[in-house]
Amino acid sequence: MKEDENIAAKSDCLVKLPEPLLHHILSYLSMNDVIRTSVLAKRWRYLWLYVPCLTFSPMMKMIRSEEVAFINRSLLLHKSLNVQKLNITFYYSTEALVLDSWIHFALTRNVNQLYLDFTRCSSHSSKYTLHDIIFKCSSLTVLALKSCRIQLPVKIKLSSLKTLSFEDVSFYGGPVNDLLSSCSNLEDLSFANCFMANNPNLAIMNSGVKTLKIWGGRFLKNSRSVIIAPFIVSFELIGARVSKFYVIKRMESLRSASIVCRRKSDACHGRVCTNLKNLEYLCHVKDLRMCSCYIQAMSSKENRTQDCREKHIMDSISFDVTCLRIIRTGLMKWELPGIAYILSHLPNVETLIVSIDMIQGKKLNDNFQEEYWNFQEQKFVNMLCNLKDVKIYNFMKNLNLLESKQMSTCTSDDFLARLKNDMNFLKFLLKNSRAMERMTITTFKKVNLGSNSENKKLKLLFQLTQELLTFPRASQATQIFFN
Repeated sequence: MKEDENIAAKSDCLVKLPEPLLHHILSYLSMNDVIRTSVLAKRWRYLWLYVPCLTFSPMMKMIRSEEVAFINRSLLLHKSLNVQKLNITFYYSTEALVLDSWIHFALTRNVNQLYLDFTRCSSHSSKYTLHDIIFKCSSLTVLALKSCRIQLPVKIKLSSLKTLSFEDVSFYGGPVNDLLSSCSNLEDLSFANCFMANNPNLAIMNSGVKTLKIWGGRFLKNSRSVIIAPFIVSFELIGARVSKFYVIKRMESLRSASIVCRRKSDACHGRVCTNLKNLEYLCHVKDLRMCSCYIQAMSSKENRTQDCREKHIMDSISFDVTCLRIIRTGLMKWELPGIAYILSHLPNVETLIVSIDMIQGKKLNDNFQEEYWNFQEQKFVNMLCNLKDVKIYNFMKNLNLLESKQMSTCTSDDFLARLKNDMNFLKFLLKNSRAMERMTITTFKKVNLGSNSENKKLKLLFQLTQELLTFPRASQATQIFFN
């Protein structure tokens, strides 16, 4: 009885909340769940009609006609004159006119944030062609479009837009630059797996645009798109092939750049599929993030088949980077020349972050000799003068490549021998970084060392720590932490 009274008291407290707060709470639910709340209490019966944020997710248990009818009815009955956010995810087939009406609803309700995902049904090959009325919505501050075709109109009115993102979008008609130049208040721009026909140049001249993200893309053979973005502060170029098709020309305000493969499966593993010429326009950034693809491309810079212009750039370039992040590297022998190259061209680097990942299809015990880093020491006498903080993530992760039979027979000394490459790299950094204050090594949490794995791991960590402490250090102030 007492428990029932407590539940009733809590229910009364919820019912007594002011309507704006209730609307805010309901805005975190999908419309299907929001409408269900109408049975909770008499006061809740019509609350859903005024919710400022409407989210429609795919309803797998409904047939398509019922799902369309549900969205139509929800929008038709909605009473609020102003909608803060409309988010619709719908598997498109042939309902173009219906989708047009949903967009028209957004415009009539002065929507601020519009998220539309019209991914195609497996049975339908053509994308939905976006109604151009959407480009006349002056109330929009956020527009995110996924899986559609865009025929850009002549007149565009998106004067309030601050965030614009496209994913799996095909552009036709006028140039994308016309769209961007019409968004006078734009700040954040992103393209993911987009196809931009008749757009050889991506010129972003809006002084307010600070971030640009390009993830993958679909390209015509031998096509190139030149990026001109003098006011961009943060830039991401993601994808193993994408850097071959995008050529950077102007990014003089850039401070942070990320040039990596999209997934570790995209990594080229020795095949140079990056455009090193782009580095010439990134040399002034303070925070640079790159993956093994670029490191391997740098490793092969002495290859005779390499472009002469590219060779000249690589020989003369000097980076102003203070924070370097290298991800998806196994610290394997075909990467070491690239790592040595980039470190030797970073006179101002203060923070080095290395994330180790499993190198698929490569032999784990393909250790490179310690003599490599010993030889490099001659070149690094007056370098790494400002390196203060080193962070190593996923240490020991590559041990998971060992077969289970090997795991059961390996001792901690065997595991230690297989981490020789990694240890030699740490030894080199400690020996040549006169200003180093801290080295933090974070081990991979899910490393499996076979039977009695935890005890083996603890013993291995103890041995690694002991060995690290014996390494010579250029800075006696260096503190070493194992997590």
